[in-house]
Amino acid sequence: MNLPRQKIWLFSGYNDGEVRRAAMDSVAEYYAKYVPPANIFYKTNNRAPHAIVTDNYGEPCLALNPGFINNCQYDAAGRLLEHIYGHLNPRSTAQTGALLAFDQSEFTGAKTSGEISLADTGYVYVPTACQPSTQTSTKASICRVHVVFHGCLQYAGLVGDAVTRHAGYNEWADTNQIIVLYPQTIKMDILNPKGCPDWWGLSDQLPLNADFARKTGYQIKAFRAMLDRLAQNFSPPTGSDTFGMPQDFAVPDSTEKSIALVWRPNSAAAGFNIYRSSSSTGPFTKVNGTPVQGASFADQSLSESTTYYYQVKAVGQAANESLPSITLPGATTARPAACDPYFSTNMVHAASGRAYYLPFDALGLRRGFHALGTNDELGEDENTLNQLTGEGPFRYRKGYCP
Repeated sequence: MNLPRQKIWLFSGYNDGEVRRAAMDSVAEYYAKYVPPANIFYKTNNRAPHAIVTDNYGEPCLALNPGFINNCQYDAAGRLLEHIYGHLNPRSTAQTGALLAFDQSEFTGAKTSGEISLADTGYVYVPTACQPSTQTSTKASICRVHVVFHGCLQYAGLVGDAVTRHAGYNEWADTNQIIVLYPQTIKMDILNPKGCPDWWGLSDQLPLNADFARKTGYQIKAFRAMLDRLAQNFSPPTGSDTFGMPQDFAVPDSTEKSIALVWRPNSAAAGFNIYRSSSSTGPFTKVNGTPVQGASFADQSLSESTTYYYQVKAVGQAANESLPSITLPGATTARPAACDPYFSTNMVHAASGRAYYLPFDALGLRRGFHALGTNDELGEDENTLNQLTGEGPFRYRKGYCP
């Protein structure tokens, strides 16, 4: 199976009222059945609502942004990429590569792009070091490809370059020779009105839509064809690293019960061992079983608001260990206060018992939709999106948890 060797990074802002925490917990539980816990980092202590989260672009964190890109002072793209690839070079301060448009219909087989809810045009960001005019044969072999799927209501035909330019990936790509592929969807009025990537089968309108999660599904097959095109001249690197003490060890992130560790990959190592202590001077105890593959580790099931100390050692082909890395502290956070968010249209809020519609002005309240229990005004339009927070039985307020 391919899953056990994968690095899984999950994010659930505690103000996300669209894909609520229970849904993301189920995703985490699914991966935990197949993937070692040390390969799964699940970020749960950020206050973000339903959005792509950055640390330098977008609307204020607790705001409704039509492009659904919010500045929550958190570099989600960087944390995700480091968990997958290990330590990376610092990101660029300005994008220096090329954002190129390409014809997606070339990759959709016998179906037109529109039939499978893909746009005619997709985008790919190519760092300068990965462009043909600047490549040597060695450089050409080490440019990786990372795929970024936009969310619902985030396709380029609706939000322009909000995702392809501002989701946070391109700056990391510039300095780490990563090509970023941005496939694009379009909306289908009945089957896919929000222009989401296909994660449910587009109501099975076409025979293979039911295979949306398989290699034979229309969209996933098209995405694979795009990747094959980008990789058509790939040749494996011939060089090798030198075995030794892990370099660039860092502790970039934590939650109330987990701490993320990363270091620079080393192809000469058979794996890595992680050592933890409650004191900077030790003693240190190995916390992994078999050697860790890749260059990241998620230490799980820790105590809240607690500082730990870590070292990493490389493991050689003969099971010998290198000298330890530098010792670094990592601290878990306090558990965020409970939050019960709901994000939807006024009509859905009312149908779900979280709001009501007042057909006329009365008792100091204006005509329109109001939050149940607090009477917060939500506007007259049934299609207006609003964030509500549950405060108890039959009581909701407009707004976010702090």
